[in-house]
Order: sequence, then structure tokens, then C-alpha cells
Amino acid sequence: MFINEKKLKRILVFCILIWPFIFLFPLSFGFIVVGNDFELIYFSYKRYIAEMLSAGVIPYWSPVEGSGMSLIFNPFAQYFYIPGWINYLIYFFTNNLTLHTYLIFTIFGFSIFSLGIFKWLRSFKINFYISFIVAIVIVCNLKLTELLRFPNAVHSAAWYPWILYGINLLLLDNKHLKGFLIIFISNFFLITAGYPYFIVYSIILFGFYISFICPLFLAHNNTR
Repeated sequence: MFINEKKLKRILVFCILIWPFIFLFPLSFGFIVVGNDFELIYFSYKRYIAEMLSAGVIPYWSPVEGSGMSLIFNPFAQYFYIPGWINYLIYFFTNNLTLHTYLIFTIFGFSIFSLGIFKWLRSFKINFYISFIVAIVIVCNLKLTELLRFPNAVHSAAWYPWILYGINLLLLDNKHLKGFLIIFISNFFLITAGYPYFIVYSIILFGFYISFICPLFLAHNNTR
């Protein structure tokens, strides 16, 4: 039985989401673990907040660092990053949040990034299969995967292509409401993901991108 093209495309889009887990299978299946500050800083905050919330306490302050410091404004804690609340839901239902579970959540950031790349390329009317291949290949580069030791960086970078996609919808496709919502939500996630460097870089990147895309926008309107 042959699969019709529409169904095949849906399967391929799903493959974009699961590909990072396949490519990083030694990590996904727990054969190796991530070093650096992954556990001591990033995971520790998630575990601490999850345990406090489970005990009915909303932790605004961390008393165990120095003489105490703000927790909600600490970028390592990702306090206002809504996708990160998945970790607290997992703890609520399982009464546990393991290092491997948090690693799976981090890898999922690459899935968000790859799907965003695919949607962004498709907004240029680039061939579906070419866009699919690019979305698969781009997550295999070392510069991207080495960010795994910085979960906040992974989930900050994940929203870059979605913002580019939103800009294209706004300027090239005249889908103003959808474009605005994607840009707004993606920027909110970028800001709250907790990696300040990428916020600064985004100002430069999106500034150059808008200056590049505006001539296309004017040309597109002149041909209508």
C-alpha cells in the first residue's frame, strides 16, 4: 500500500521532531551523560523549584547561595520560561525529576529549532523536501549540539528561526495576526529561556534580517 503525498509529508514533519533524539541516541538512551554545568547549575535549579512547588511553596528566593539571592530573576532558573514548566508537571505526576528526564527536555529544544528552520524555509516557498533535508542536517552540526551543556542556550536558540518565520509571515505573506503572535510568543520564550547572550545577539541578527527582507517586501507589494 502506497502512502499518499499528504500523509508522507506529515510523517516527515514528525521525523523532524524526533530526529534530534535519534542523532543524539547515546544521550537519549542514557549511555552517556552531559558534563560541565549541566547538573550542578541548570538541573539543580529545576529540581529545587520542583520540590518546593510540590511542597506547596512558591520559591522566590534562594537562601543557599551566598547570603541569599533572587531565584525568580536568576537566568539559570528559567523561572518564567513556560515550556520549562513541563519539568514541574513531570515532578508533580511522578514525584521525581531525573537528570535524564531533564536531558530529554533539553534535546527537545533542538526539535523546536529544527521545526522552526523547516517552517521558515517553507515561508520562502522553498521545496518541501529540500526544506526537510536542511532541517534534518542543520541539527547535526557540532556548533549546535555542543550547546547541550547549556540547556538555557539550547532553548534560547530554539526560538530564533520561529521569529524569522514570524517576520516572513508578517511581511511576505500578509498574515499579520499570525505573524505578530508567532513573533511575540517566540520573543517571550527567547527572553525568558535564560541565556542573556542570545538576547543581545538576536537584536543584531533580526536587525540585519529585517533590513534584508524589507526590499523583498517592497518588491512583493509592487507586483501585487
